[in-house]
Amino acid sequence: MEATSKSTKALIIVFAILALPVAWISFQLATHRHTGILRTLAEGKRLISNPSTSPEVQQRQGNGSAGPRHNVNLSWNASTSPVLGYNVYRRGPSGLVKLNVALVAGTTYIDSTVQPGQTYYYTTKAVSATGIESSPSNEVRAQIPSQ
Repeated sequence: MEATSKSTKALIIVFAILALPVAWISFQLATHRHTGILRTLAEGKRLISNPSTSPEVQQRQGNGSAGPRHNVNLSWNASTSPVLGYNVYRRGPSGLVKLNVALVAGTTYIDSTVQPGQTYYYTTKAVSATGIESSPSNEVRAQIPSQ
């Protein structure tokens, strides 16, 4: 009985020692004091899911960007008619491009494919139950910073 008690106490001590760093990291993540940790974890997750988009691979392939990444967050009012969803269009240096592959169900879209220093113009079109697109919405302009 004495040996079991000692081994149980030893296990408790080992778990307590291991739990302290885990608790500290959890506290830091929860209080957002180390956003670098969050950024590193997010980058690690992205690299695991798609290693071909890592900055090192992009630079070796010659398509890495030197500047920061930017997003354009779009939102619009819902159609007053019943719709299946929306298509989002962007006009920029490469012409008019439909951004979404599948219909956008909600009224928001994030364009994460923009390039620094470019100007883009966005419109949306509602898609009816019969698959017909509405006329385009008003166009909005987004100027992406160079840095």
